Amino acid sequence: MKILVTGANGQLGRALQKVLINEEIELLLTDTKEMDITDANSVKKVFNKFEPEIVINCAAFTNVDKCETEEELAFKINAEGPRNLVKMCLEYDACLVHISTDYVFDGEKSEPYDEEDIPNPQSVYGKSKLLAEQIILENMSKYFIIRTAWMFGDGENFVRKVVQNAKNKNEVTVVDDQFGSPTSSMELAKVINLLISSNKYGIYHASCEGYCNWAQFAEQIFEELNLNVKVKHVKSNEYVSKVKRPKNSILTNKKLLENFNYKMKDWQNALKDYISGGYVMSDLTKKVLVTGANGYLGRHVVKELLNRGYEVLAADFRYDGVDERAIRVEEPIFSGKENIYELMGKPDVCIHLAWRNGFVHNDDSHILDLPSHYTFIKNMIAGGLKSISIMGTMHEVGYWEGAVDEHTPTNPISLYGIAKDALRNITFNLTMNKDVSVHWLRAYYIMGDDLKNNSIFSKLVQAEQEGKEKFPFTSGKNKYDFITVQELAKQIVAASVQDQITGIINVCTGEPISLADKVESFIKENDFKIKLEYGAYPDRPYDSDAIWGDATKIRKILENEK
Repeated sequence: MKILVTGANGQLGRALQKVLINEEIELLLTDTKEMDITDANSVKKVFNKFEPEIVINCAAFTNVDKCETEEELAFKINAEGPRNLVKMCLEYDACLVHISTDYVFDGEKSEPYDEEDIPNPQSVYGKSKLLAEQIILENMSKYFIIRTAWMFGDGENFVRKVVQNAKNKNEVTVVDDQFGSPTSSMELAKVINLLISSNKYGIYHASCEGYCNWAQFAEQIFEELNLNVKVKHVKSNEYVSKVKRPKNSILTNKKLLENFNYKMKDWQNALKDYISGGYVMSDLTKKVLVTGANGYLGRHVVKELLNRGYEVLAADFRYDGVDERAIRVEEPIFSGKENIYELMGKPDVCIHLAWRNGFVHNDDSHILDLPSHYTFIKNMIAGGLKSISIMGTMHEVGYWEGAVDEHTPTNPISLYGIAKDALRNITFNLTMNKDVSVHWLRAYYIMGDDLKNNSIFSKLVQAEQEGKEKFPFTSGKNKYDFITVQELAKQIVAASVQDQITGIINVCTGEPISLADKVESFIKENDFKIKLEYGAYPDRPYDSDAIWGDATKIRKILENEK
């Protein structure tokens, strides 16, 4: 069974990745980069290549306040996007699972809403979501429209927001005149798995059993976390908002019970499971400093940390590409000041990515900057930093055939590799016999986000856009460990926020693939017309014929997260 998931990086998308684990399921995970649902050509291209049997649409513009001020965008994403999916689902006779919302109702009913109640949205968000429902109902017979509410999971949500707001406070203010059923993304994913195994199509409500108001929800969160925080109850009219939010968001799962005799978990136990899972909640108060936050890799690491619920301190020269949720650090990391730890905001963890000219392997800056890196790390540790992760590289190893592990001897050839190798030895020397966790994260061949870096893939995209017919290339025989920048960011964060596994950690796939195969695949996947001109450049003498990372430690870290 081929299943296409849109919005795969969101709360529900991530939950589906854990629930839809079946040897009979081939899962294609997409987000905006892989498939923009508002672009009909982008949708058509993915459908033609993958030929899905089921499409689960988790993509949406869910910021209800911004929907009011960006109405055109809200309808484009929440209604026109689904219209494009409907068109292609009909062409491929695929079933569409569409996630809708309690906001299609006005909230004035005194009892819970069931699937037969007539929608009457009061906000742009609700209206855009209802239009998507109508498009599906008017054109399809094989569909599941699933209305849910108050979702929490792996991503931004009320649970994380209310805990973050409670930091260093004895009291938080929360409204108590809006009622609903807090719903776990994992429990919702289980419902989706149940529905797609049937042909009982239609509209379904799916929210966890029971209900509460937002203030009661906050109180339950603090109770589960054993936080001594008081919740001050207030009314909605005490907040100025352009959005009319439903007073009653309680949904009853009538059809799930009638058609499947299925009851979802009650919201209190679902919350307990979520918190006890420990994916981010146990570390939610951690502050993480990311240096080089606006770099090719830094932007993705910052976003991944924020999506996991951490407080992120971002340090760089510029911030135009840094997620706006991050706190910008004004002090330059290489100021040389002894109190740099305090000036950086006293982070619990530092992920040190800052590095110049990473793609220019013999630039003098690698050696010239080394004293500044040394001073920064030394003063951060002296100030009280307890956990540091530093970006390493396969170029520390030099020429090597086969898998690289933490015991592989290093003999770097380029200035880049020499500098990184020296910094690794310096860092372990600085932290010797100190209560500091060190993660030396050794990366291999990074790809993705291909207009924002200087890799061969970036140059290939540029050449294609310029209409060039040939692309000068080496023999392409060298085998490397390729990893997307998005996956690399996830591995960096996973390794950095834990202290059970430390030392040299390969952040990689552990799978060697020839450069030629990877580039030819990239050309084919993107329907480029450009051809590789093999042998136009000689292979670099310091590049190994085949080098990849031993992924044992990172796989263990990722497994521990589950």
